[in-house]
Amino acid sequence: AATASGRITAVHNVIDNEFGDYNPGHDFYRGIRLAIREGIANGDDVSRMQRAVQDCSPRRRASYESLATGWAGWRRRKDLEVFSQPLRWRDGAREVRVSPKFTWQQRHEKHLVWPYFKDPGLSRDGVQAAIRLIEITFPESGCRPAVLDVRRQRIYQPARRRRGFDAWLSGEAAAFVSMLD
Repeated sequence: AATASGRITAVHNVIDNEFGDYNPGHDFYRGIRLAIREGIANGDDVSRMQRAVQDCSPRRRASYESLATGWAGWRRRKDLEVFSQPLRWRDGAREVRVSPKFTWQQRHEKHLVWPYFKDPGLSRDGVQAAIRLIEITFPESGCRPAVLDVRRQRIYQPARRRRGFDAWLSGEAAAFVSMLD
């Protein structure tokens, strides 16, 4: 759901990440993702987020601080479990890796959550695209898909009306592949 220049940048990033050598130093949010995953598994995610802030480069500091504050604010006493079963959404010859990071048990409902770290926030269509990809890819999970905007401490649920959304996703995937080619 990015602008034209944002889409081209995304294509370049995929080329660099998928076809180049992976360099952890270029993975801006790696420290945050690891703090969440390993911290949830060990029950110390908030303190690991603080360590990620302390250990990050000066260029990442403000972003990591914002994420650590957001995580600590949203996380309070929630029942979370690590989810590490990425799958692929397929649309014809196109594939997208779908990788929710944890589940959240809220009363009698379990959510399959993908955390979003970037600033600015996701657009409404971006949120619903991520939610729909989780929904399509993990239909047997028994979980309700959700996106967590970590910085803003906001959890997003599926919209009630998404008529034509699957066709839009297919069109966006086709446009992405066209730009990649």
